[in-house]
Amino acid sequence: MVNMSHFSAKSFIQAYLKRGIIRLDDVVGSGEETIMATIIDKIHPYAINKTPDGRYMTYIPDETKPNGRRQIKKKSKADLYRFLLAFYDVSEEADKKGNMPFEELYEEWKEYKCKFINASNRKKGISPSTIRRYERDFEKYFAGSDLAKQPINEITPVYLENALSDIIRAHSVPERSASNLIGYVRQAFQYARRAGYLLTDPAELIDRALLLAACTFVPPKADSDRVLSLEELTKLQDAVWAHEAKHPSYMADYAIELAILTGMRVGELAALKWSCIDDEHIHIDFSEHRYDYRDRPSELVISEPKNGKHRLIPMTDEIRELLDRIRQVLPAVAPIVTGDADFVFVRANGTRCTGHDIGCATDRRAAEAGISKTSIHGIRRTISSMLRTVLPAKAVANMLGHLEQTNERCYNYDTTVENEKRNALSKVSSKVIKFRAGIAS
Repeated sequence: MVNMSHFSAKSFIQAYLKRGIIRLDDVVGSGEETIMATIIDKIHPYAINKTPDGRYMTYIPDETKPNGRRQIKKKSKADLYRFLLAFYDVSEEADKKGNMPFEELYEEWKEYKCKFINASNRKKGISPSTIRRYERDFEKYFAGSDLAKQPINEITPVYLENALSDIIRAHSVPERSASNLIGYVRQAFQYARRAGYLLTDPAELIDRALLLAACTFVPPKADSDRVLSLEELTKLQDAVWAHEAKHPSYMADYAIELAILTGMRVGELAALKWSCIDDEHIHIDFSEHRYDYRDRPSELVISEPKNGKHRLIPMTDEIRELLDRIRQVLPAVAPIVTGDADFVFVRANGTRCTGHDIGCATDRRAAEAGISKTSIHGIRRTISSMLRTVLPAKAVANMLGHLEQTNERCYNYDTTVENEKRNALSKVSSKVIKFRAGIAS
């Protein structure tokens, strides 16, 4: 609650002059309301509007609200100015916080973000692995740098650009990693401003494009390096079948087969349960996630699918045949019943196959097939590209659980009927089978 008792705008002038928010010329000879308007114009990010009832309205930052801001209304513009100046008060404690070094701000920002680990809104919550990435990147790039020791209230946009440029060049940082670093810095300074440690945000004015120009150039991969050709996909499938013939109880092979038939993510394969399969669909309701920590070993957690997006994959004859084969070999695979009994892909001891198990099996089958490198994600990209030749982009994204741009998500709707999706999956499988038949003949 803002306390405005005995408030005078003039009590703030020295603080704002000291911070460089206003100049002496801005206040000399001016009335109180003009002084307040000048200060508010410099520090307040939201517009001030007159409402139909004659009052004046604006917003102030508020992290407890869904959109990060709270509406404020006052009877007069002067009253609203007084409220805002009190809200943006530069207290003695804020002055002390403004002198903290960047490394201390970064740590406080990171701890603040920790409050949102496993938040009730799982789609928006923060993973422990994200926090661990903040820590690793600070240790790798920022620790020991001049920027880390610099008081945050002495950091200017140009200083920040030079410091980040030096770090990017010294570590030969590629563009994606550099973009992450810039994002961390911007979020930390935004936090400092919301917390009242700073009245201006030096990161707000840095030239991101210029900083990315200092990155180490990494040529983009060709499409042929990101997806498998029909010939490579066929060779991989043949290698999987050959290994299954020798080791029918090795369940990771069947997971690779299902990936080829559906384009599922490796975490979704590892978390797939029989209870999520019916006569018409595979229900993608779970995924495996790896959580990394500083103070304890990593753990694998089964929870929501990526992006919290549940979806259905239509059942095809090819998928049904594969699942029947898996059911036939399961009694010999895992005679020991464990708490993982509902999982489709299990080890000999009855525990489920992890994403790591499936990924390693994919690497080995690819090597046996003579393919230089592939992965479940490479298979996923391949199936997505093939589906795109027979389905609209919206339908493919819907079926594979991709996120789309806001415009696509809000204004483009999937009108594809269920049978078209089912037929599309069957056409992809048929295409592979026909290609193999052509080689055999």
